[in-house]
Amino acid sequence: MTRAALVAALTLIAAGSAGAEITRFADPHPAGHVIEYRQLTHDAAIRDHANYHNTNCFSPDGRYVCFTRYVVPDLHHCDPQQVRVIDLHTGEDRLIGIGSSPRWAQQHNWLFYVRTRRGPEDSWEANSQVIRFDMASGEETAITRDMQWLGSTDRLDRWIFGNRWRYDIPDDTPRKTVRARIEPNAPLEQICDINQANRPLCNAEHDLISTRCHMEAPFETARLWMDYDGGNQRIGVPMVQNAHCAWSGDGAWQLIGNGRARGRRWHEPFPSDLHVLSWMSFGDISPCGRSGRWICGDYGLADLRTADGIELPRAPSELCYPASVIDASGPYDADPKGSPDGTKISFVSNYPFATAPHTRLLEPLTDQTSVRVASTEGFPPSGEIEVLTEVIGYASKTDTTFDGLERHRYSTGGRETLASGLDVTDFGARLMTPEQRDRAVEPWPWLMRAVQEESLGEDTPLLSQRQTDLFMSVVRLPDPPWLRLRAGVLEIIPGENHRETFGYLLERDGERMAREPLRPGEQRALVAGTYRALAVEWSGLEGLLSPEVTVPEGTTLHALAEIPEDFSWIVDEWRVDRRLVAREEALAAPEATRSLLQRAEGAFRVERYEQGALVYAEDVNADGFACRREMYQGGRLAERQIWQPTDPPRLRTRELFAADGFKTEEMHFGYPDPATPTVVDHWLYDHGWPVRREQFSGAVWEKRGDDWVRAE
Repeated sequence: MTRAALVAALTLIAAGSAGAEITRFADPHPAGHVIEYRQLTHDAAIRDHANYHNTNCFSPDGRYVCFTRYVVPDLHHCDPQQVRVIDLHTGEDRLIGIGSSPRWAQQHNWLFYVRTRRGPEDSWEANSQVIRFDMASGEETAITRDMQWLGSTDRLDRWIFGNRWRYDIPDDTPRKTVRARIEPNAPLEQICDINQANRPLCNAEHDLISTRCHMEAPFETARLWMDYDGGNQRIGVPMVQNAHCAWSGDGAWQLIGNGRARGRRWHEPFPSDLHVLSWMSFGDISPCGRSGRWICGDYGLADLRTADGIELPRAPSELCYPASVIDASGPYDADPKGSPDGTKISFVSNYPFATAPHTRLLEPLTDQTSVRVASTEGFPPSGEIEVLTEVIGYASKTDTTFDGLERHRYSTGGRETLASGLDVTDFGARLMTPEQRDRAVEPWPWLMRAVQEESLGEDTPLLSQRQTDLFMSVVRLPDPPWLRLRAGVLEIIPGENHRETFGYLLERDGERMAREPLRPGEQRALVAGTYRALAVEWSGLEGLLSPEVTVPEGTTLHALAEIPEDFSWIVDEWRVDRRLVAREEALAAPEATRSLLQRAEGAFRVERYEQGALVYAEDVNADGFACRREMYQGGRLAERQIWQPTDPPRLRTRELFAADGFKTEEMHFGYPDPATPTVVDHWLYDHGWPVRREQFSGAVWEKRGDDWVRAE
């Protein structure tokens, strides 16, 4: 595409864009737990994407969601596209500029992006300009040049970090890690010259950067940590533990995905322990809120305070392609990430799961002509289904079977066996309409090549698959505030998480008062009555009600902007023989218990002490079930167990620790026999170094020198 045609295409599509139509619908999944879904964009012909899973699309106050609209073929991952923002408060869908890499600052509603020019007269050094757009004022500032890919700002929004990326060299793409001060026309500083140290992401609370750096040797770096100036480089994650990674919202953990949720403490570079954080498992792991309490993945939410979690099933976003393509998940990955208070998860999907059918396999699928599924309701009498990117034809169906199967249509699907439990969707529902196909951007070159190699022709439905739209799932309600009466003033104290709070609504004597929320910092005169309050987000989401407080005539209401220093949402209680006592008395007693309570939720941790030494602790969920159980010897952690609150409960992991504090063993349990826990993955460690792995399949791996080898 010529530069003139590119500009014309971008301008035409921008001119045709309308305000956001945010539609809401209930969770369609029979076992779903999502409170409400919101669909933010609605065009299957054009790909909308709201950043990679570890890079937030929510502004720091949760009011705005940024995303990229791919209106031209994305050949180099930094081609000029539309950078857009949806205002969740007003519903406005706003074009910010033409470029790539939209990134929010960590403390301010500043959106950074790379404004790109592409054409033969533009050298790669001069083609990119980093722009800061201030959402409050609408002011646009050019920060620096020659940074083709943005990572993030530092925790105090003093620097913007990113990569120089020679996209014009197709077979060799050297990337240098760089930074610039957030000020007009700042010079670019190179801080790391390691070629593949890309995607620099700053810790939210500490002066630390993590970069993605895939080396070859098993104990070389997969995530490289460094200081802001590029110094003090150390291994954050070695290749033997390589997985999708992200910082937790509070910066306490480098989160490790592609399995049971685990994390490495921010100040303990490898070799050090990986800690199991929840019974939940994730692929693309992401922070869900700035508190660090929650993390999320494609289909779940974990609470790190209690180690509990909740599964959020839905039909998958997937793209079908010939089996000759090894992995091309980037264009359809859901890439979940949570809002600042952890109430919503943003993701993308190319499947219309609100209305299209979805089921799952109830048995493995190999070469049989019929397969059992949970239900065929909503599927056509005959047609094509999709399972794990494979298209499968069927001639007929019953209520619980698809019959007359023809696997590997259009040369899709490289697996001989599709496991029981996999999702099944309607392939026909994954296709664009003819009108959408006429407007669609050219297919990806890799898909075109694969289609041509299989001699499928340009009319193959593989080239007519829907692009991703942007969604949000509401996974929990905003925290309740606390009402405190002091010296004739009724204070509304913000909830434990309140970054997204727009204001507060009141109830008096059980009746809703004014429709307009009281904004943080505002005051209002009250008449006598019994009051409760709830928080309202910028998104309009209403939260849980506070406990009630009765006030006399002449009381002033004051909505505080922040939690006062003399108030804490976490209450620490010590008991001896069930009596509340001071900490000092409890530690001097033969036996004592300590409970940590969240004022609105109740107890979440209970500790037992003997002669002043901690011997046992439980982290409990809202139902009082102990998901995390810790045993101590001499006041140090000796064993940690993670339990899943099923019926009956299931032990999921067991970690053993030596007297020096390092983990020695980590066991993951499965249930081939539903009544008996079986070790399916067993890791052994020596002072943070993995030294042996034994898998249920019989495979055994060992550390031998600097190698990680398959043992005979």
